[in-house]
Amino acid sequence: MMQDLQVLPQVLASRILDTVKRYPDTTALFQDLINHIHTHPVQTKDQAAPSKKRKLEIETSTAEEFDSIADISFSIPQRKKLKLEISRNVKIGAIRGTNTTTGEAEFGIRYADIDACICLPVPEKAQPQYSFCVLPSSGDDQVLFTVPGTKIKPEAVDSDISIDPEESYKEATIRILNKRLKRKVIEPDERDFVSTMAQAHRKGEKAVHVKAFRGSKDGMYPFFRHT
Repeated sequence: MMQDLQVLPQVLASRILDTVKRYPDTTALFQDLINHIHTHPVQTKDQAAPSKKRKLEIETSTAEEFDSIADISFSIPQRKKLKLEISRNVKIGAIRGTNTTTGEAEFGIRYADIDACICLPVPEKAQPQYSFCVLPSSGDDQVLFTVPGTKIKPEAVDSDISIDPEESYKEATIRILNKRLKRKVIEPDERDFVSTMAQAHRKGEKAVHVKAFRGSKDGMYPFFRHT
């Protein structure tokens, strides 16, 4: 319990320890509260929703042309199905998620603000899926979206880059991003790391991650080379 209290201010941690010492029956209650703090961190208003300023900056570029892939599942900064749009302007372009009903950009990140774009296989899924993590050089404007491992539907893509009908969503997305971004999409390399544990859901596929824990919350820790 002492280690768990490190997430709290020292004064509050001392008060909890004093209370537990006087009333041992409260130990389980305080432990449950600390576990809840670990697994449900409080978000500020700025963290809870995309910045209005960022959204306006993306929306003002109405003259830009975009490569697009329809019906992409976004998780950050919103959990929503949107059209993935990748600007063809390599100098002042952006990656954004656009509402197919209104045609408006819900959020986005400028190429100039991107530090890295990483493609990772989603673990513990019966069908292959791949998440693209677009990380900013600073701030909290990261974008996370996921594509299936299936062949891409030709009608889902609008691009001036020729798309092979045999390509998967992952392959087509990486090819478009690599054409537009200054830095290539990063993928895990089996020459760097492969887990010795077999994947229960896709046994024929090598895992490039290990299980990891933050407090009482479990997850996956991937390995890749970022240059």
